[in-house]
Amino acid sequence: MGVQLRSLTGAFYGCSSLTEIVIPEGVTSIGDGAFRGCTSLTSVVIPERVTSIGGYAFYGCSSLTEIVIPEGVTNIGDYAVYGCTNLTIYCEAEEKPSGWNINWNSSNSPVVWGYKGEE
Repeated sequence: MGVQLRSLTGAFYGCSSLTEIVIPEGVTSIGDGAFRGCTSLTSVVIPERVTSIGGYAFYGCSSLTEIVIPEGVTNIGDYAVYGCTNLTIYCEAEEKPSGWNINWNSSNSPVVWGYKGEE
């Protein structure tokens, strides 16, 4: 019997050597602190089924340069991308959903709303 991974809470916390990750399609939630302190992380692929990104999920990922947040993400916790000093955030949603914490992007990283992929 296989294990189904649906949530990543603290899964890679402090993995400073991790450079990239493709989150499996079965994951629907990126939990609190999932990638916190992954200072070498440069690439993250978030699947369309993800609906929630927890607080501090990418906190301190200072090498992360871009992230695409699928339109189905209805909840993002506080300080989700804090300390990601080189980050540009591409959001498929046209505007910030009401379920996103007011401090989700407290570092004020640039955000591209209504992102439809590379054209």
